[in-house]
Amino acid sequence: MLKLSADSIKNRDVWEQAGITLPEFDYECMVSKTNENPTWIHFGAGNIFRGFLAVLQQELLNKKHVETGIIAVETYDYEIIDRIYAPFDNLSLLVTMHPDGKFDKR
Repeated sequence: MLKLSADSIKNRDVWEQAGITLPEFDYECMVSKTNENPTWIHFGAGNIFRGFLAVLQQELLNKKHVETGIIAVETYDYEIIDRIYAPFDNLSLLVTMHPDGKFDKR
Protein backbone atom coordinates (compact mmCIF):
# COMPACT_ATOMS: atom_id res chain seq x y z
CA MET A 1 0.00 0.00 0.00
CA LEU A 2 1.26 3.45 -0.88
CA LYS A 3 1.51 6.07 1.82
CA LEU A 4 1.76 9.67 0.66
CA SER A 5 4.86 11.36 2.07
CA ALA A 6 7.91 13.28 0.94
CA ASP A 7 10.04 10.15 1.37
CA SER A 8 7.65 7.81 -0.44
CA ILE A 9 7.45 9.91 -3.62
CA LYS A 10 11.21 9.49 -4.06
CA ASN A 11 10.40 5.97 -5.26
CA ARG A 12 8.74 7.17 -8.45
CA ASP A 13 8.40 3.73 -10.04
CA VAL A 14 5.91 2.47 -7.44
CA TRP A 15 3.67 5.51 -7.84
CA GLU A 16 3.84 5.46 -11.62
CA GLN A 17 2.98 1.74 -11.67
CA ALA A 18 -0.17 2.71 -9.75
CA GLY A 19 -0.97 5.23 -12.50
CA ILE A 20 -0.24 8.27 -10.34
CA THR A 21 1.61 11.22 -11.89
CA LEU A 22 4.15 12.76 -9.53
CA PRO A 23 5.55 16.29 -9.44
CA GLU A 24 8.23 16.93 -12.04
CA PHE A 25 10.30 19.14 -9.73
CA ASP A 26 12.51 18.51 -6.71
CA TYR A 27 9.97 18.60 -3.88
CA GLU A 28 12.50 19.06 -1.06
CA CYS A 29 14.23 21.90 -2.92
CA MET A 30 10.87 23.62 -3.49
CA VAL A 31 10.00 23.32 0.22
CA SER A 32 13.36 24.78 1.19
CA LYS A 33 13.02 27.71 -1.22
CA THR A 34 9.44 28.34 -0.05
CA ASN A 35 10.57 28.46 3.58
CA GLU A 36 13.50 30.76 2.75
CA ASN A 37 11.59 33.17 0.53
CA PRO A 38 7.82 32.68 0.56
CA THR A 39 6.07 34.40 -2.33
CA TRP A 40 2.44 33.33 -1.97
CA ILE A 41 0.32 32.88 1.14
CA HIS A 42 -3.24 31.65 0.67
CA PHE A 43 -5.92 31.95 3.35
CA GLY A 44 -8.25 28.98 3.22
CA ALA A 45 -6.69 25.53 2.95
CA GLY A 46 -9.73 23.48 1.96
CA ASN A 47 -10.74 21.41 -1.04
CA ILE A 48 -11.05 24.31 -3.48
CA PHE A 49 -7.48 25.35 -2.68
CA ARG A 50 -6.15 21.79 -3.08
CA GLY A 51 -8.18 21.05 -6.21
CA PHE A 52 -7.56 24.27 -8.13
CA LEU A 53 -4.98 26.75 -6.82
CA ALA A 54 -2.45 24.16 -5.67
CA VAL A 55 -2.81 22.33 -8.99
CA LEU A 56 -2.08 25.51 -10.92
CA GLN A 57 0.99 26.18 -8.79
CA GLN A 58 2.21 22.63 -9.34
CA GLU A 59 1.92 23.15 -13.09
CA LEU A 60 3.99 26.33 -12.79
CA LEU A 61 6.57 24.41 -10.75
CA ASN A 62 6.60 21.53 -13.23
CA LYS A 63 7.26 23.98 -16.08
CA LYS A 64 9.94 25.77 -14.03
CA HIS A 65 8.13 29.10 -14.20
CA VAL A 66 8.34 29.41 -10.39
CA GLU A 67 10.53 27.90 -7.66
CA THR A 68 8.34 28.17 -4.58
CA GLY A 69 5.09 26.67 -3.42
CA ILE A 70 2.13 28.19 -1.61
CA ILE A 71 1.89 28.60 2.14
CA ALA A 72 -1.66 27.65 3.08
CA VAL A 73 -3.14 29.29 6.17
CA GLU A 74 -6.41 28.27 7.74
CA THR A 75 -8.29 30.82 9.84
CA TYR A 76 -11.60 29.02 10.29
CA ASP A 77 -10.83 25.34 10.91
CA TYR A 78 -7.19 25.26 12.01
CA GLU A 79 -7.30 21.46 12.46
CA ILE A 80 -7.18 21.10 8.65
CA ILE A 81 -3.46 21.89 8.77
CA ASP A 82 -2.74 19.45 11.61
CA ARG A 83 -4.98 16.61 10.39
CA ILE A 84 -4.94 16.89 6.58
CA TYR A 85 -1.63 18.50 5.65
CA ALA A 86 1.00 17.69 8.30
CA PRO A 87 0.65 13.87 8.35
CA PHE A 88 1.29 13.76 4.59
CA ASP A 89 4.12 16.32 4.41
CA ASN A 90 1.73 18.86 2.87
CA LEU A 91 1.12 16.61 -0.15
CA SER A 92 -2.27 15.59 -1.49
CA LEU A 93 -3.61 13.35 -4.22
CA LEU A 94 -5.93 14.83 -6.83
CA VAL A 95 -8.22 12.41 -8.66
CA THR A 96 -10.24 13.68 -11.62
CA MET A 97 -13.00 11.44 -12.97
CA HIS A 98 -13.89 11.98 -16.61
CA PRO A 99 -17.35 11.35 -18.14
CA ASP A 100 -16.04 8.18 -19.83
CA GLY A 101 -15.17 6.73 -16.41
CA LYS A 102 -11.41 7.19 -16.69
CA PHE A 103 -9.42 8.70 -13.83
CA ASP A 104 -6.47 11.07 -13.78
CA LYS A 105 -4.46 10.67 -10.58
CA ARG A 106 -1.77 13.10 -9.54
